[in-house]
Amino acid sequence: MSVDQSDASQACKPQTAPLLARAAAAAVRSDVHLASAIQDFFLAEGDRLDDRTRAATAATLRAILNSIAHDLTGHAAEQLAGHAVEPCTAALPRHAAAGALVHRLYASGLLRDHGLMEELFAQARQDILSDALLVNRAPGATPSFLPALSAGSDEGLADAAIAYLHAENARRAGGRSDVPGPLRERLTWWAAAVLREKWSGGSSGRIAIDRAIAGAAQHSISAYRDDDRLEAIADRLAALLRPGAAELSERLAQSLEEGHLALFVALLAQVLAVDAREIRALLLDPAGEQLSLALRAAGLDRAAIARVGFLLTEADPRRDIEAFADTLDVVAMIAPEEALEGLALLTLPTDFRAAVRALDRAVAR
Repeated sequence: MSVDQSDASQACKPQTAPLLARAAAAAVRSDVHLASAIQDFFLAEGDRLDDRTRAATAATLRAILNSIAHDLTGHAAEQLAGHAVEPCTAALPRHAAAGALVHRLYASGLLRDHGLMEELFAQARQDILSDALLVNRAPGATPSFLPALSAGSDEGLADAAIAYLHAENARRAGGRSDVPGPLRERLTWWAAAVLREKWSGGSSGRIAIDRAIAGAAQHSISAYRDDDRLEAIADRLAALLRPGAAELSERLAQSLEEGHLALFVALLAQVLAVDAREIRALLLDPAGEQLSLALRAAGLDRAAIARVGFLLTEADPRRDIEAFADTLDVVAMIAPEEALEGLALLTLPTDFRAAVRALDRAVAR
């Protein structure tokens, strides 16, 4: 008895197709994993992301996306109340929506955004450095700088100091995860696109769903206040402090000693009239030369620069104490005006700085 092989082949196709698809996908994943492993192998040790920064960055990103997802699903559900949109209402449990959103954005590659990741890495590194500075305080030492301001007779200054302490404590406790308004707006629209993808599939109410999600995103964006961020509160406190040349070095050192890095950044940024994000980058750079130059430009003498530098070196194991000591004498001999000229690029408008750096990177390649 003969068997028709063509019929058997046709009968097997429905069963083999998924297997073949999975095999093809596995081959692609293998290539991707190999490419990632090769890239990681050739990374210089100083360029590799450490585990603490990686974990802190991931936690902050997930917290922000979860917050946005909960916000969007809640407002969209309210707008869809009464609409006969079954596929959407079935997909509205907030925790499930938030988890799916985070996973989809990770997989999409949208989160590989230079500005977003720069901000998240900086926040993580700032928090890690702040914790290390607090650990290095003398046994039994208690914070006195901001508590003294909080209890002072200047009501405006006291309120600003209290607001700063509350915002800083909330961020350290993980109760407030945020990014600047433009970045959060970008994340909100990405999240909205993922929710649309999840909710609209096979639904006859696509138009209603689109309008509900867009309205929820616009509501979330308009309700977000940059003024409530730690960095904005630090900026207001620094403006109220207005330290003179003689007082600035003490204020900066006190801010470091007590782990108030956002305040340190705001104080120095205002004195130099430089974008606070640039000062934060100098503070977090383990090389430290540009920060020393910025401190000199602000009028700090050798002893004051040394105090700041040694505090940071003790808190950050990546910093080279001998290299800092060698640089210190050279920096101290530079006039403040000359030091400021060396930081001229940092004083340019944001987009101008970005364009100059983009051209420099192109030349370097």
